[in-house]
Amino acid sequence: MLDGGVALVGMGTALAVAPDLPERWRHGREAGRRMRPVSWSDKALASAAGMAQVRHQTRRIARGRAPRSGTHPVRALLWERGRQRRALRGYRGWPAADGAGCAARG
Repeated sequence: MLDGGVALVGMGTALAVAPDLPERWRHGREAGRRMRPVSWSDKALASAAGMAQVRHQTRRIARGRAPRSGTHPVRALLWERGRQRRALRGYRGWPAADGAGCAARG
């Protein structure tokens, strides 16, 4: 791809399943594994599930774990929703903490 003059290549999903993909390509090999496609009739929900799968796999890799291309889309969506809820609870406390700190100083 790079030799063909392509300016930008999107590889997020492929790297979530095969983190060694650039090295494989350098040696003329394919990815080997592919993420399970989400083929639900609701395209918006299918897209959200696909993105949740990629984020789940990326987090596994970041923690030093091997990616699992067979993660079920529903499971990935539930994990993602749980992470979002926990993050939101933490974010809600920020304004109160900042306001209390400012009032104490003033």
